Order: sequence, then structure tokens, then C-alpha cells
Amino acid sequence: MSKICAIADLGTNTFQLLISPLSKFQVEEQLQRPVGLGKGAMEEVTLQPDAMDRALTALHEFRTLFISKGGVASDFYAIGTSILRRASNADVFIQRVYEELGIQILIIDGMQEAEYIYAGIRNSLPERWEKASLVMDIGGGSVEFILFRGDEVLYRVSLELGGLRLKSLFSVDNEFDLSIIAGLDAYVMKEMAQLMDVCRKVKPEVLIGAAGAFETILDLEKRSGHAPASCELDLAVFLGHKSSLDALAYEERVGYPGMKAFRASIFPYATFLVEKVLRELEIKELWFSSYSLKEGFWFTELQNPSNQP
Repeated sequence: MSKICAIADLGTNTFQLLISPLSKFQVEEQLQRPVGLGKGAMEEVTLQPDAMDRALTALHEFRTLFISKGGVASDFYAIGTSILRRASNADVFIQRVYEELGIQILIIDGMQEAEYIYAGIRNSLPERWEKASLVMDIGGGSVEFILFRGDEVLYRVSLELGGLRLKSLFSVDNEFDLSIIAGLDAYVMKEMAQLMDVCRKVKPEVLIGAAGAFETILDLEKRSGHAPASCELDLAVFLGHKSSLDALAYEERVGYPGMKAFRASIFPYATFLVEKVLRELEIKELWFSSYSLKEGFWFTELQNPSNQP
């Protein structure tokens, strides 16, 4: 029986689990749980007790599944990102996880996160991908951008522009509203100024979205469950859905065909970012990749000759 590993991405909004053999990358199990670890923590940057409890519940579920499949604790990798980098009491949560579940959380910085995301996406794309491309991974707390051409990474950056982060700064009654667009636009463009300067020189032809909100964009095209690891999205369809969703109240957005309830509140912030990048850089091609941080961690840290049978 092949040894297996588990990689958990502990995001600000969502926890995700990947289980794969160590000898060869293969998705044996995937789980996604809307934990909301960053809920109530955007302003004070302090993890709330109920959020920590939800996170412990999800991690217990992840660990139980992994062990039931023959996994061993030393092959369970938990990776903390934006909210755990920033929260003043992250150490309390990390200690609880270790004491209650025996899981040691690895906190990575934004640049390392971008490296793993790039490694995941690069391994999902068709061979001989030579187009100058911009990767975008939208989380709850941060957004990672990686600009590359061929096998060369030209620029990478992690910006605190995630969906929950933007919602905490720009909302009406704690929800997205068209009246916030001007302020949101000015803020986002200021934060992305250096990224835009670099990209305008390179002129990327493709925007590649990693997992997260882009999964919902794919769902809106009604192609979920039938797509390969990477595929091209219909730009016109995306923009049409975006326009419709922006005008809806939260309660209506939740019921929109293809929308996941736990993403409905922050989805308009994510699509605002996507459209802004597309229009500012005049990019005409939009792709989706189901590979991101988890997969990139496997290819970067676990793809090792010593793991081969």
C-alpha cells in the first residue's frame, strides 16, 4: 500500500484538504470547509473564540479522514497563510491545534505562498505553455500574484486585498453595495500600483485564476465536475454573471444558480478584482486552475526521489 500524505491549506475564509500518495501526485480525497477563521478578525486582527472552535472542528475532521485511510500523523501538513500571519493571538490557536490534535501548523509568508501557488498552477497547465501569464489567487485575507513567461517567474507579490479584508473596509450594512465602488476602486488601484507598472511592461496575455473564487466562476458556467486541472473560461459569460450579481442583495446572491452560499458575501469583491486586472491590463484570455497552494506544496516539498517505490 502506497504511503499517503495530507496537505491542509488553512485560509482566512476556507480550510481545504488534499490527500495524495507520496510516490506520485494524485488527488485521492479533497475536502473544503467554510471555516471563516478570519471572521471578526479583520479590524482588530485577533482570532475570535468561535472561529477557533470552527477551525478545530474542521481540522479534526481532516485528521480523522486521513488516519482512516491509513495516513500517519507525521505526513499531515497544515499550512497557515494570511490571517495566521497577521493575528495577534495566532500562537494561542496554533498551540490549541497542537495540544488537541497533534498537528503542527507551518506559517508561511506571502512570498512562499506565492511560490507554492505558482508551482501548483505550473503543473496544471498544458505542456509548452509559453504565453506571458499572470496568476491570481484570491483568498479571504490576501491575494497572491505571480507574473511568468515560460518557466521564468518575472514578479511575485502578496497583497492584503482578500475578499474578507476588502469587505471589512468597504461595505454597506456589512455587505457589498454598488455605492462603495468608487472608494474600493481607488484603494485597490493604489495597492496594486507596483504590480500594474510591472505588468504593463511585460504585457501578460492570460490571467490564470487559482481555485477559490475562480471555482465559483467555473460553477457559474455550469462546468464544475467536468473540467480538467486547468481550462479556459468564457470571458463574456464571466462579465455577464458579474454584472448581474453585483446588482443583487446578499439574500438574492445566495440563490443565484452556481453560487456557493459561503462565498456569496465576498464573491463581488473577488470579481471586482478580476475585472479590474483584466481591464487595466487589456487581457483577453481567462483561465482556471484547480491546482494552487496544496498542490504546489506537494510538487515543491514532497516530490522527492526518496518517495518513489
